[in-house]
Amino acid sequence: MNRKKLYMQNAIDLAIKGKYTTSPNPNVGCIIVEGNKILSKSYHCKSGKDHAEVIALKNLKKKVNKKMVMYINLEPCCHTGKTGPCTKTIIDSGIKNIEIAMLDPNPVVKGKGVKELRKNGINVSIGLCKNEAIKINEDFITRHKKNRPYIVLKQAISTDFRITNPKSKWISSNLSREDSHFHRAESCAILIGSNTVRKDDPKLNVRLSKEKLLVSGSIRQPIKVILDSRLTLNINRYKVFGGKTKKIIFNSVKTKSDHKRNIDYIKVKKEKIGLDLNLIMKILANEYEIKRLLVEPGKELFSNFLSKEIFDEIIYYKSPVFVGNSGLHNMNTKKSYLKNKFLILDSVKILSNDVKIRYILKE
Repeated sequence: MNRKKLYMQNAIDLAIKGKYTTSPNPNVGCIIVEGNKILSKSYHCKSGKDHAEVIALKNLKKKVNKKMVMYINLEPCCHTGKTGPCTKTIIDSGIKNIEIAMLDPNPVVKGKGVKELRKNGINVSIGLCKNEAIKINEDFITRHKKNRPYIVLKQAISTDFRITNPKSKWISSNLSREDSHFHRAESCAILIGSNTVRKDDPKLNVRLSKEKLLVSGSIRQPIKVILDSRLTLNINRYKVFGGKTKKIIFNSVKTKSDHKRNIDYIKVKKEKIGLDLNLIMKILANEYEIKRLLVEPGKELFSNFLSKEIFDEIIYYKSPVFVGNSGLHNMNTKKSYLKNKFLILDSVKILSNDVKIRYILKE
C-alpha cells in the first residue's frame, strides 16, 4: 500500500470508531499530514458536535503551511445544520491540499463542498480508497440514494431453520446473543412485529457496557419500531413500551403522539400481507433520519421483507440443534423469494458452538 492510501485508510479506520454514536450523521475521520508525519487526527463522534475536520484543525499544534495535506473519507459539508459548514473552517485555516475518498451522497452537499474548496484555491483530489469509504457509510448512502434505511434482517435459527424451541427460551449461545447486541448498538432503530412482542416480550435495548463498545458518555439506545396493524397490543403489559426511548407504532388505525410514553402512532395503509413496508421505510428515513434499521423478525415479517426485496443484509446465528416440527419455521416455505435479486455470502464467523452467517443482497 502506498503512503497516500495508508493515510486515507488511517482516516477510514478513525471514522469507524464513531459507528455507535454518530447517527444520523455519517462516519467521518480526518488526518493532517506534512511530509511523512501525521500531525493531527480525529473523527466525528456525535451528531451536533464538531465534525472530524474541525477537530483535526483544532488539535493541530503547528501553523498551517502549503506542504500539509488533509485526508478525509467523505466530502466536507458546506451547509449549516447543527454545526457550521466545515468548508468555511477548512478555507479559513489555510490548508491548500485535500484528499477526499468520496463525495457526500446528501444532495444538500454532493459536489458543492468540493466546488467551494476549489473556488478558494484548494487542491482537491477525489477517489482515494473510495470502495473502502463506501463500505463504512453504506447505511448513510442508502438512506440518501434509496430513500430508506439500510436494512439488516437478523434471526437466530436452528440447524433445521426453526426460530422457536419449546424446550428452551434461546436457540443461540450466550456469545451469539452478545454479538447481536453490537448490531443493535450500531443501528438507529430496531423493528419487530406484534407477534414477536407477544411471544418474546423483548426490551429491544442495547445491553453492552461502554467498555465493550469503546465509547465514552452514555450509550445511544436505538428507536423501537413496532408493527401492530390493529393496535391489539396492551402498552401497559409489554417491556418494549417502557422507558424513555422513542417508540414508533405503525398501524392501520390512527396517527397521534403519546408524549408521556414517548410513543408516536403512525397510520399507514394495510396491504394483503401486512402494513405497507415501503411506506414505513420512507417515513423512517425521512421523518426520523433512520439510516440503519435492524429487523428482528418472526416468520411472517421475515417472509414479507423477502417478498418485497427491501433489505440489504441477512444475518443468521445458526445453532447446531434440531428442533423439529414443534418449532416455528423461520419463513413461509410455500412462497418463492428473490426473483429479481440474489444473496452472496459475505462472511462466516464461529461463535462458541454457533455459526454467524452474513449474506448481502445483490441486484
